Order: sequence, then structure tokens, then C-alpha cells
Amino acid sequence: MKFETNDIASAAFLLLKGFKLESATDDGKKYVFIFDDPNSLAQLTCIQYINSECSAFDNHMRGLRSVLRSRKK
Repeated sequence: MKFETNDIASAAFLLLKGFKLESATDDGKKYVFIFDDPNSLAQLTCIQYINSECSAFDNHMRGLRSVLRSRKK
């Protein structure tokens, strides 16, 4: 089976968890990441990402970028 996501953070987490990336594309509007998912566990793993420290870290990184961008104005 294959699993597709447009979320780069979820894709990175899937890689961290050992999923094999089959393809990655960027059409200028969105990313598309396709993973090999022979046991149909990728969606559950993406849900685990939401509840993980990795997700909290990613949210803090976005917040810090926003702080820095707002100071440039």
C-alpha cells in the first residue's frame, strides 16, 4: 500500500519512524510525499506525531520564526 501526505512535518516524522519515501514532488502550490506503507500504519503514525514532542518542537520553531519576522517590519 501507499500513503500520501502534503504535510512536510508529518513526512519528516514518517521518515524518522522508518517509513520508506517513494516520491516527493512540489508543484509550486503544495508538497506531495508518497510513502510505502505495507502494514497500513502511516496514518496512525501521523496521529502519533501530533501528540509527540516532535510536533511541539515544530510548533515552537514556527512561533520563533513568526517572532523574528514580526521584528523585521
